[in-house]
Amino acid sequence: MKKTIPVLVLTVLFSWSVFGVETPVFAADQFLQMPIRVHHGPTICAMEPQPNPSFPTLGQQLFSETEYAVLDWKTKLNQGLGRHPTWNITLVEVPVSKQNSFNDTECDITIKYFPEPQKSSSGFIATGVTIPNFETGKTNIEIYYLDIQPNWTKEEWTVGNQMYYEYVDKPQYTGLVATSTQLDSTIRHEIGHSFGLGHYIVPQSELNNIINGLEDMPSIMIDTVTVLGVKHYDITPLDIAQVKSIYGAGGFDNQAQEKNNYQRVYQLGTSKQSYQPGDEITLNVNTDSFDDKSTAEILVIDSNNTMIDNFGITKSNSAISLGNAYKNGSYLVELINPITGDWDFTSFTVGMPNSQIASVNQNEQISSTSIPAWIKNNAESWSKNLIPDEEFAKGIVFLSNQGMIKTPQSSSGQNNTFHVPNWVKTNAGLWSTGKISDQEFVSGLQYLTDNGIISSQK
Repeated sequence: MKKTIPVLVLTVLFSWSVFGVETPVFAADQFLQMPIRVHHGPTICAMEPQPNPSFPTLGQQLFSETEYAVLDWKTKLNQGLGRHPTWNITLVEVPVSKQNSFNDTECDITIKYFPEPQKSSSGFIATGVTIPNFETGKTNIEIYYLDIQPNWTKEEWTVGNQMYYEYVDKPQYTGLVATSTQLDSTIRHEIGHSFGLGHYIVPQSELNNIINGLEDMPSIMIDTVTVLGVKHYDITPLDIAQVKSIYGAGGFDNQAQEKNNYQRVYQLGTSKQSYQPGDEITLNVNTDSFDDKSTAEILVIDSNNTMIDNFGITKSNSAISLGNAYKNGSYLVELINPITGDWDFTSFTVGMPNSQIASVNQNEQISSTSIPAWIKNNAESWSKNLIPDEEFAKGIVFLSNQGMIKTPQSSSGQNNTFHVPNWVKTNAGLWSTGKISDQEFVSGLQYLTDNGIISSQK
């Protein structure tokens, strides 16, 4: 779900739209459902944005805003617990200089910062978006740091001999860094999504009061960005109570049994599994269980976990064209039902069959620029007996998780065990000094995995 700025007519300054279709009528004073869960005290990894000469202190500002937001969530979740907090959240700040060598396997939630949405055929305007990955169980957050302001335009039309017009607000990015108010509220809002909170719905009259600064928001999860009135946005007792209703009072690490019935509903499919560039891609959605008021959100995610499209569907949208502008690569399509919390996903590739894409991806990934430096450093230390086998094995797990090493399905039920022969240690030393190639090193590990000498559970 994303925090959006929809196109609106003059009668409302800013309202909300979850899905980009006609706004569905939800019952007021309730949270919509977001089928995301963390399974322990989450590690949130904040990735410093690329330098922007126009905003030399931007990276530090965004780190600070994120640190305040995480501290706010931790403080309020642990309020009243004294010296024994149970709601543990770890924030790791990763500067640009360390991102190529950073081991992100421990990140449950990753926050990235962009000036505006990077890829979207619909051109949505948003301050942030939360992107679950139902295949990996991890979540990406994108924060868009450019300021958004109203952009009123006059639209005219004629019926018979009578001319009509109205002023429509089509908000736009100003090119300036957003205010702390916009950044503070957005980061807190998207972290709330990553914990499993959906948008909070209020009556239209109350929303109008909030928009015009006449009252504060009862929840940080209201999907609106205001330009008038209040200059502070808070995580409220309503938000804290909702998190605790999901996980129980024991915290992220001592969760009560889940009380929801979220399930995979198997409603998504594509007309083909693999397409060629220029092919029309059709998404098939089984809406038999929808009624006239049902709606769901569709996210299209590329192999970098970047959301490239986002739109809503209703009962009438059973076959949807995604267009023919997709580039070579693999894509994940996800469905979220905000009423039930049910979800589904499917995938497709463009350019070649899945097996060929996997092979190409492997060849592209096995390069000195894509294998993190920490793996090579570990290999050198391990070859000199400076670290134990288990520490070196973390690199094998990373390569397996990245698809550079394919773990046989037969090993899926085994524990993490590593029985690494000495010749691999010799290869590790040669590879760390550049005497054998990345491909030779990884191919050797793949041989060991294929023959059961190494087994790893991802």
